[in-house]
Amino acid sequence: MGDTYDVIVVGLGVAGAYVSHTLSKAGFKVLAVDVKSYERLGDKPCGDAIGKHHLEFLNLMDLPQNIVEGSVRGIDIYSPSENVRFRVVGDGYLIDRIELVKYLVRQALNSGLEIATNTAAVSPIVRDGSIRGVILWKEGKSVEVAARVVIDASGNARAIARRLPRDWPVSEELDMVDSNIAYREVRRLQHEVEESDILRIYVSKQVAPGGYWWLFPYSHRDSYVNVGLGIQGGRGYQDPKTLLYQYVLSREMFKNSELVEAGGALVPTREPLSTLVWNGIAVIGDAAYTVNPVHGGGKGSAMVSASCVSKAVVEGMETGRVDAESLWNANLCYMSNYGVKQAVLNVFRLFLQELSDEDIEFGMSRRIIREEDLNTLSLKGYLELSVIDKAHRILAGLRRPSLLLKLKTVSEYMSKVRALYESYPQSPRELPMWSQRVKNLLSEYRARVLRGGG
Repeated sequence: MGDTYDVIVVGLGVAGAYVSHTLSKAGFKVLAVDVKSYERLGDKPCGDAIGKHHLEFLNLMDLPQNIVEGSVRGIDIYSPSENVRFRVVGDGYLIDRIELVKYLVRQALNSGLEIATNTAAVSPIVRDGSIRGVILWKEGKSVEVAARVVIDASGNARAIARRLPRDWPVSEELDMVDSNIAYREVRRLQHEVEESDILRIYVSKQVAPGGYWWLFPYSHRDSYVNVGLGIQGGRGYQDPKTLLYQYVLSREMFKNSELVEAGGALVPTREPLSTLVWNGIAVIGDAAYTVNPVHGGGKGSAMVSASCVSKAVVEGMETGRVDAESLWNANLCYMSNYGVKQAVLNVFRLFLQELSDEDIEFGMSRRIIREEDLNTLSLKGYLELSVIDKAHRILAGLRRPSLLLKLKTVSEYMSKVRALYESYPQSPRELPMWSQRVKNLLSEYRARVLRGGG
């Protein structure tokens, strides 16, 4: 490791690998560190799915065949009884996350990246209101390494961000109720799965309180599936592994199946961090809470945040400044490409987590919430109750008028949140007032919809 770098990247998951690749390719002197060994880079349990639109945005459509483990053409969402099924169309892939990270790291190494594995970033070096580098711990020794910019891509550990001054907005901590605790296994079944290019999500508060369980087939690997279960954090629910074994893996389809891989992880499910950047610091991926709040997918949006940050760092370096003002375009890029949608989906997530299984079953069976609604919501972050549909929805919801009224209110607040995030501040000076408006609007929403209001 040298003494001074343009950029230090902490964490080599998909976000850290992507930003390391783009900045090294741009000609900067970059050091990337990770607590794992090289062989385990990117080894984080997840559902492994990523949307085609993300890969297109990231210019990653030509990935090697060994990385793509399955093609996806849609997601089936099942009601609590599993008697009602909605299909949300959309192309995507199942990705070998470890091979993806190694692919990006190898390209970065060819562009001059330096990496330090089995190395922990223990604290930031802060002087005169800006980060100047990090203190690393490797082989029992503490090392100070200077850099103009530090990028925290360390996931939920937030190794750097959580040790920053409390008045820096990038240091905002995660409330556990805005998280999902997941456990998943990769299994080889004794039979092939029908429609192996369709992912399955099952919603049930009994089986997966505050979350869902999933079955994702690998269409390029016969009989292999990614099966897992996530619950809302901070509520004292039973652990997801126990629930997965009790309600899911006990089913006939998993009889005599072979366990290939297993693991658990915590996933942030909330609105975006108010800013990805501050003076000499950027946060990306899970460290910046960029996960889709409804379905918990995070690889695509993590790399979107990495792309936006890398562009802003390049611009800042060219001007000779890397303060919050000079890096601010990272926020404008992320909000326009994903953050607005994420914030809107978070409103819907909060609503879904408060519904009973009976409400969800009724809403899906009576088509109060429809497939086309979920398609629009998934693609664009809208939930619109059109004038044409209104009469039909009212008739369908007569037995549960409070549910229909809440859904209407949810739709209204989704529009309000969208408008607020579309007017994201153009500079850090405007951030405190805007952040307060977000806080007030979400508090108002919780009071009206989540506590029995309408």
